[in-house]
Amino acid sequence: MIYNRLFNRILMICLSVVLLGLTGCANNYDQTEEKPVETGFVIQQPGTYDSADTAAIIMSIDKDKNSCTLYNRSVNRSYTLTYDGTSKIYDKYGSSLVIDQMQPGDIVDVTFLKSKKLINSMTKSAEVWVYDDVSDFEIDALSGRMKINGGDYKFNDKLKIFSEDKAAQIIDINSCDRLMISGIDRNIYSIVITQSHGYLRLKGQDYFEGGWIEVGNEIITTVSDDMLLAVPVGKYDVKLSNGRYEGERSISIKKNQESVLDVSDMVTVEEDDESTLVLVINPAGAMVYLDGDEVDVSKPISLSYGVHQIMAKAEGYKTLTQYIKVGQEDATLEINMEEAKNKTEIDAHSANVSPSPAPEVTTFVTEAVEPSKVSQYKVKIESPEDTDVYLDGKYVGKTPVSFAKEEGTRVITLRKEGYVTRSYTIALDGTLQDETFSFSSLQKDE
Repeated sequence: MIYNRLFNRILMICLSVVLLGLTGCANNYDQTEEKPVETGFVIQQPGTYDSADTAAIIMSIDKDKNSCTLYNRSVNRSYTLTYDGTSKIYDKYGSSLVIDQMQPGDIVDVTFLKSKKLINSMTKSAEVWVYDDVSDFEIDALSGRMKINGGDYKFNDKLKIFSEDKAAQIIDINSCDRLMISGIDRNIYSIVITQSHGYLRLKGQDYFEGGWIEVGNEIITTVSDDMLLAVPVGKYDVKLSNGRYEGERSISIKKNQESVLDVSDMVTVEEDDESTLVLVINPAGAMVYLDGDEVDVSKPISLSYGVHQIMAKAEGYKTLTQYIKVGQEDATLEINMEEAKNKTEIDAHSANVSPSPAPEVTTFVTEAVEPSKVSQYKVKIESPEDTDVYLDGKYVGKTPVSFAKEEGTRVITLRKEGYVTRSYTIALDGTLQDETFSFSSLQKDE
């Protein structure tokens, strides 16, 4: 009996010790357990975005910083986003692209994560039209209108222009440049100068002064002393003619560089061949000038082989100028003049040629302006100082210099020894007042 009581007491003591040990272990475990800490960091999953922009214009791409600057037309503001391996690039049909296939001037729809300024997707806008390699264009900067391949389009001060991936201005566009033009509906959003121009200077052209120069199929104009022609970059056959004197030579034109063509030793004397040209002018009674002299179109006209200028004027019609190249004995040319609608309209016009052989024709149409009114006023080029100024390739003098005002689009070329030659396209209106232009200083030729 005493033994049982002693055994039970010892058993209770042992159980108490065991329970106390377990309790201590539990307390130790509670004290060392790690509790979760809220850091605010959330792992971003690919495809996540909270912002979007449509019809944004790419302004620049910095591949070193993996960033892209875009322009929002609605708020007239630019912003910069980054891109990484999770950013998806697509063309307008949903096919995958890489960032190298994008360029300034492209119009895109973009989604991005605003907090990180990270592009989620960038897609060329489906509603955007693009005209590539455009050479048939006319820009009226005064009215904000542009003709592209004969079609009418408009633009405003939100138009973005690029040359060699850098921002440019509308006056930097030369009529001989090649353009990539993008827009929506009838509105132009961006213009990229895809092929720029260089310059052609003649040397030893005395035999050809007063005659004609043809640069490939790009340019045909009269030859004058100290002329400087803006010509698209490329290789060309240059032909010169002046009566019985002719010559031909090839030359390469490089961007923003002058190419000098010495024609003093390329003169050949051709036989004095003549052609009989029959001109049919509509409307009847139009005044017709051949190489500056008025002619009677009621009878055939004898012309020497070579290039000639024909001008037709009639009241209520646009003045029409054609340069024709005569190379056969007999030819008939029918010209239908276009009625004038308003002062600013400048339309492309093509001559209708009869079935009999006809000379090669290059046609220009300009709005008739009364010289007695507009030409009384002057256009003055003030700066940069002491710089040679060329008007449509013809030398007019050193700055400051003035010349007679004529309504239309004109090309101003600035040249100075040791500096990079520049050309600007200016639009002159029909207002009866003088106009003055000042241009930026030329860059030194490195």
